[in-house]
Amino acid sequence: MMIISDLPHDLESEILSRVPAKSLWELRATCKRWYALLRDPWFVEKNKKMGKAVRESMLLSNLRVSSIAGDLHGLYNNGVEPSIMVTGKLGSLEDSKDLKFSHIFHCDGLMLCYTKGNTRLLVWNPCTGETMNIEPRTRYERNDTYALGYSTSSSSGHSYKILRYWYYENDQKEWIAESEIYELSSDSWRVNLDSFTCDYTLSCEGITLKGNHYLVAENEETVFFLMKFDFTTERFVRLPLPFQSFNSENTVVALSVVKDEKLSVLHQNIYPWSNVMRIWVTNNVDEDLSWRSDFVLTVDFDKFDLPSVVNVTSFLLDEENKVAVCCDKDPDDKDKTRMYIVGEDMYKQVYKDNVEASRFNWPLVLTYVPSLVCIQKKTPRTRRRKRRRLSFKCIN
Repeated sequence: MMIISDLPHDLESEILSRVPAKSLWELRATCKRWYALLRDPWFVEKNKKMGKAVRESMLLSNLRVSSIAGDLHGLYNNGVEPSIMVTGKLGSLEDSKDLKFSHIFHCDGLMLCYTKGNTRLLVWNPCTGETMNIEPRTRYERNDTYALGYSTSSSSGHSYKILRYWYYENDQKEWIAESEIYELSSDSWRVNLDSFTCDYTLSCEGITLKGNHYLVAENEETVFFLMKFDFTTERFVRLPLPFQSFNSENTVVALSVVKDEKLSVLHQNIYPWSNVMRIWVTNNVDEDLSWRSDFVLTVDFDKFDLPSVVNVTSFLLDEENKVAVCCDKDPDDKDKTRMYIVGEDMYKQVYKDNVEASRFNWPLVLTYVPSLVCIQKKTPRTRRRKRRRLSFKCIN
């Protein structure tokens, strides 16, 4: 009987490339050839394209990361009672009990995490368990903002980078923006752009889609627009949003990714007399970005007679069923994290945290496809041993 090791190596790799990344990683100790294959960048890229996409989900709440069973994009199905099971801290972070993450950004199966107070920056692959600490060029500041993405080239494939950007006020009372880029392959920071006057403020956390970073900003006239950072050209570009709002104090804006193909944006006005949320979605994002003109999910929370105000912090859109999984803090119950499914005519809470929330709690829910992407490890720098100098003291 023929076994897989008897197959030609090219056929063997072709078969393995179709296996989900998480299952492959569990087989890495089968033999040296398979271990080397799973670390081959060519095979990793092929597995991302050919492998069966088995999505996983996670929740950031109270500065800790927990796994969620299943893919939340398909949580709601007609005739099936939706529920969510938070299974506890992710196994690949069990050795990091002292780390308290305030933010997580996802790109291509990798997570960029930074801790409360921006004291530490970490790249983490939940599938392989690999982590990499990122040392600052100068020092991390509390008001820094980060993004993880990649540039593409026909010769080297994806080159993963981290964007760090920040704002400060100069002597002329102008807000100045500066940024720098960290390249994982070279383990080095470099200044990205010359500083420039900034006429906008950020309105929500950014997300990464197909290697580029997106965020929502508003100018002095409270006009909202989309900002895109292209990691290949390393430039910011302004793009339109499908809505406008002129009262940012009572407005909630959030971004999300739909199955790594589309961008969705949430807009919510919170007034004493109205609490309506709307979600739009783009067409498939390739070179151009355009919003679907035939899709708007509108939810009037007042019609559900809820005991507390809904103030969405993050969400996932199920475009096919026209519902969304939303996440926020319950203001009437010690700001505990809660998750619920909403549609035009439905509201169902599917999860409530049993831990009293930290004042730093800003819950985030996301889904991702596990990846075998290797985090480049830093090579330790060898230091020359200094010769000890002998000093002699003269005694008179």
